Amino acid sequence: MSATKILIVRYSALGDVVLATSVLEPLLARFPGAEVEWVTDAAYAPLLAGLPGVRAVHPLERGGAAPALALRERLRGRFDLTLDLQHKVRSALVSHGAAPRRLTFRRRSAPGAVLALLGTDPPLARAHATVLYAEALAPLGVAGPGRLQLSLSPTARALAADALPRRGGPLVAIAPGARWATKRWPAERFAAVADALAADGARIVLAGGPGDREAFQAVRALLRAPVAADLSPLPVDALAAALARVQLLVACDSGPVHLASAVGTPVLALFGPTSPVRWGPPPPGRAFSLGLACSPCSNHGAEFCPEGHHRCLADLGAEAVAAAARALLGEAAAASR
Repeated sequence: MSATKILIVRYSALGDVVLATSVLEPLLARFPGAEVEWVTDAAYAPLLAGLPGVRAVHPLERGGAAPALALRERLRGRFDLTLDLQHKVRSALVSHGAAPRRLTFRRRSAPGAVLALLGTDPPLARAHATVLYAEALAPLGVAGPGRLQLSLSPTARALAADALPRRGGPLVAIAPGARWATKRWPAERFAAVADALAADGARIVLAGGPGDREAFQAVRALLRAPVAADLSPLPVDALAAALARVQLLVACDSGPVHLASAVGTPVLALFGPTSPVRWGPPPPGRAFSLGLACSPCSNHGAEFCPEGHHRCLADLGAEAVAAAARALLGEAAAASR
């Protein structure tokens, strides 16, 4: 088939939107010169606007079916092909009628299809998320996934440069926040890792968004080392630009992991209830998991541990994480020489 106008639908969450950019390279290699338009959350639109091949970004407002139906009417019949990489009821509402052909993930079982209809994912998919997105392209004969991409405007880069100190030791970003409680590592251990790296000469940066301020405050209250920068006030594209300027990110399984991976910054990502196979950072990053028999237990995390002990992260010690962080910093320093 040929396609000159392609619609991609992936509007949440932050990390998933970043990972979905891996379809752009193989898609445009299959359809050279095609124009891509993307439906996403308004907060994430700056990350996509201006990417190669992306002609327009359509913000999808939150609020249930009404915004989705309104956007569907504006997009109806304008495309040759739709890729629904959200695969939820709301994304189906947006994408229905936009193009004569609509592709999404291949389902492995009837229960998986039922779960999708209910707005959840198939249980604990073991392939990386970028591979799952690439599966949507398989009927087109497209090999994938491609690299992650972000659009960082001059304004975003300037905000990032202003937010970070210009002199001193290596910048290490700490991202203690995560949407779900079971994905959060204890604040005192993040603080212990930050203090250990600061004792080696690193400058500590707190990374995340406005929703992470409570986690920031908890870590900051326990830190002995000074905080060189707090990135939580930055818009998401400036946060990505700031992460491009640090030497390492230590984080829970959360959006900043994928932002940093997309801009080439080494990541040490701490995994407990979720799958490092599905969500882990690419090299030179590392997914740190204890690999307990009960883990992973969730696709996206939860408020409570189903076993009642949360050992997957409770048993993860600060000393081991600090040692892994030092190793990644050493590798990054050696690679830059």
